[in-house]
Amino acid sequence: MAGFAFLAVATGFAVQMHHSGLSFDQHSMDRLEQQLAVENVGQRFLLVPYEDIERVAEQRGRESDIQIQIDTFETGSQSGLHLAIQATIDSQTLQHHVWRMEPAE
Repeated sequence: MAGFAFLAVATGFAVQMHHSGLSFDQHSMDRLEQQLAVENVGQRFLLVPYEDIERVAEQRGRESDIQIQIDTFETGSQSGLHLAIQATIDSQTLQHHVWRMEPAE
């Protein structure tokens, strides 16, 4: 009888550990999926013409749960845009940064 009780407790513990592992894996996959989405948006902004970046960022921000903040910066005689692309998953902020230099005239 004691053997069966031990086996039942051990089986319950093993099932609980397996469930915790699956839950952790699912959370990790969700976070990875969101991080890849944020990085994908950043990569797409490398293809957007410089003069259209702000318009595309505003449109993209309305269409998804990814936020895009644009700041201007200057380095020497050239200026550019810094895009901070963010998303939140389970109260964690995921970020990707893109810097675009203004085209030379």
